[in-house]
Amino acid sequence: MFPFETTALVEEALNCARAKTARICTVETVTSGLLAAALTSVSGASAIFERGFILYHADAKATGLNVNPELSRLHGAVSSPVTEALANQGLKHSGAGISIAVTGYAGPTGGNENDPVGTCYISVSTNGRANSFVERYNFEGDRDAVRLGAVDSSLRLLNRALSNYN
Repeated sequence: MFPFETTALVEEALNCARAKTARICTVETVTSGLLAAALTSVSGASAIFERGFILYHADAKATGLNVNPELSRLHGAVSSPVTEALANQGLKHSGAGISIAVTGYAGPTGGNENDPVGTCYISVSTNGRANSFVERYNFEGDRDAVRLGAVDSSLRLLNRALSNYN
């Protein structure tokens, strides 16, 4: 179902998480469950992938998982602060050791002057760590290309975080 590159990134994430006994949680807006679907497309994922949250409606993006609505009001539902808060809250609402959140504008509408269509924010948060981090991406192409680009970039970021996970 997923391209070979995506499946290879998933296998890397699952193998690393398994070796470090870390369970994974996803919090998705723009990808609407595609990241969770990718992570569970490989046999054995049920031992590693704990759960996924899909927050698609504008209200859910702004306040889902008890994210302070003031963050969304100040920065927008698709922003670094909101994405980071979603990743952090994913940990609080799960038993996972690592949470990855992705927000963005897949198009063809949406976006703004600072964050045009194709902009996505991806954040990783890990239990027991004081710091989470967020990266901003801008993907070219149609709606599907943006969403699949966000999935692959999320998996790369997850793999990077897992390599430093203790």
